[in-house]
Amino acid sequence: MDFRIINDETLPKIMELWDYCFEKNDTPFFKWYFDEYCLNENMILGGFDEADGSLMNMLHLNPYTINLRGQELQVPYIVGVATAPEYRGRHLFGPLLDTAFAVLRAQKQAFVLLMPISAGIYRPYQFDYCYYRHRYEMPLAVLPKAGSASADITLQRAGLEQEAEAFAKVYAAVTAAYHGAVKRDDKNWRNLLSVHQGEQVKAVLAKRGGQVLGYMLYSIADRTFTVQELLAEETAARDALLRFARGHVTEAEKFSWLAEAWDKMYLHLQDQNYAGSLQPFMMARCINVRQALVQLTNIAADIQGAVSLLITDKTLPLNNGLLKLEVNAGQIDVKSTVDMQDIEMDVAAFTQLYFGQFSVQELAAENRLKIHNEEAALLLDRLFPKCHNYINEYF
Repeated sequence: MDFRIINDETLPKIMELWDYCFEKNDTPFFKWYFDEYCLNENMILGGFDEADGSLMNMLHLNPYTINLRGQELQVPYIVGVATAPEYRGRHLFGPLLDTAFAVLRAQKQAFVLLMPISAGIYRPYQFDYCYYRHRYEMPLAVLPKAGSASADITLQRAGLEQEAEAFAKVYAAVTAAYHGAVKRDDKNWRNLLSVHQGEQVKAVLAKRGGQVLGYMLYSIADRTFTVQELLAEETAARDALLRFARGHVTEAEKFSWLAEAWDKMYLHLQDQNYAGSLQPFMMARCINVRQALVQLTNIAADIQGAVSLLITDKTLPLNNGLLKLEVNAGQIDVKSTVDMQDIEMDVAAFTQLYFGQFSVQELAAENRLKIHNEEAALLLDRLFPKCHNYINEYF
């Protein structure tokens, strides 16, 4: 297989495969993605048949900046993974992924993100879930009529482009308390709202006086009211937005929302069958362990000590190794060692620990991590405390 970074000449083949596997070429997203975004803002890798130049498979690397352990890091988001139907069954994804990892490591990237259609496709390559969401699926009429909403909160339907600044302010305020969230700059907002505009997404603001406290981006199709994004600085604003949704019982019968994993709206429901459930959302993978550790700078000054960490990686042998982490005065020194390991884990567990999805003890309890030195485990837990992870990007 001949691997290439896609250019204008080979982009039509990518478009044809996308049309076959995902959105059709006459849909708003397809037109926006290939007219405005592809090759201007992202990178695409393709595997080509050396015999006749046919496109065999592809993956797209879309750049995002996320807040990870106190650092704003650019992390590629893998989308559009597809194999042409005539080449399926040949296990061609692995070599394409290896090529992508090699390119990204050369660019000093430490992690990649991916939203799987099926986790089983990606787990063999040691991706694992680092983001979860609380899924609500219920009849629209089941939403609470009342809640914590205040009488002084008003609602205002809004145009997407006209209220971009208001959305951005609420998003920045709310996600400042979250971990792993995308930092949306003006370009991110333009892209997001352009796609929503084409897909007939609507918006409503929750306000107190002149202050916007929350917003909801939503769509109504096939008798379902779907929340695309709901963020609010106060629970009362969230409840006001949900009451707005409930008011659409003449336009829709069902309600669908992927809320933050820690959302507690279910406390106000009368029927336990609609309380929702925790749902895996987005996977991540560390592609350069040393890089990830070296860029760890948000370390409390009182954390001191050393831990020998054994990492195993079936796909990227360069990540295999026994590393000694020495922490002192807010600094970390990473070097190879021949000491006995204090902690051992594979790269998937390391990724989940780094992202703060699970603690050292939680991973150990599930046999995802082995502890040989309890004191070292306590140090590692302080280096990588659990976090509230949130992300809501789909392309």
